[in-house]
Amino acid sequence: MRAGIVGTGFIGAVHALALRSLGIEVAWAAGRNDDLAALLDGDRVDVLHVCTPNHVHARQALAALERGIHVVCEKPLAVSTVECETLIPAAEDRNLVNAVCYHARSYPLVEHMRAGVAAGAVGEVTFVHGRYLCDDVLFPASGWRVDPAQSGPSYVVGDLGTHWLDLAEHVTGHHVSEVLADFHSFADGRLEDYAALLLRFDGGAAGSLVLSAGAAGRKNQLLFELEGRRGGMTWDQERPTELLVRHVATPPERVVKDPMTNAEPARRLSRFPAGHGEGYGEAFRNLFADVYAAVGGDPHPRFPTFRDGARGVAAVEAAVASRGAWVRL
Repeated sequence: MRAGIVGTGFIGAVHALALRSLGIEVAWAAGRNDDLAALLDGDRVDVLHVCTPNHVHARQALAALERGIHVVCEKPLAVSTVECETLIPAAEDRNLVNAVCYHARSYPLVEHMRAGVAAGAVGEVTFVHGRYLCDDVLFPASGWRVDPAQSGPSYVVGDLGTHWLDLAEHVTGHHVSEVLADFHSFADGRLEDYAALLLRFDGGAAGSLVLSAGAAGRKNQLLFELEGRRGGMTWDQERPTELLVRHVATPPERVVKDPMTNAEPARRLSRFPAGHGEGYGEAFRNLFADVYAAVGGDPHPRFPTFRDGARGVAAVEAAVASRGAWVRL
């Protein structure tokens, strides 16, 4: 199979590295001065990877879909739910594979958590909590993400929060239904660089989330904690091969990434034995392996789709509209 990538920045390079590790040919990578339509027409690919600033995601994805090309899109899927409502039928009506890069789903221990929750290991889930922190705005040049013309209506909820919220939905099996948000821009930008969210889920669970791009020394900490009536779990993306499983009546246990002992659905996501590190790049590889299996005809897709991406965009819109009041997605 052949892939095209639009966007030549950091994340485009991550996609290219993961694709090549799977044996997928990267036919071309288009920058801002390239004619994407001409490339799609003149050098046919099976899948387009959209790795550009948020405001062009929908336009570029739609250009591929209209040509019968499958799409993998970086998050957020779009800058509005209106754009999402155009993309979903454009993909589904043509029976095209459509994926959003919520790569956190593809860590082995995230899938281990999901399997444990589904099996009742923690009992009824009561609430989830955590944070996603980085320190991007503390540096002189923080890029297009602080520009609403390119980022859309939100910075940290769209950039960081969508990852955390998808992980929470994936692990719990429930969707976010309502959001109450408080925004601040401590860097004096036009978009928030700090957000605190309270959450309600459709299964009755509650949640809380802190997001910041101004946490010194925190480079990429997605911390997720889940609480249930019989136990809890703690996972940190900065230490992705370790999971803390907490019990009510017995000491907590440290679970490591291990294809021999992890939950059955998680084992396929480990390439190496226990004690051998796997992280960010391998999560993308796992995600793309499932995407390209679906392109090849696998009838059981195991990756986040445009519908999952649209829920993330709806959460962003609800958070932006909230300003201290509950807003239903």
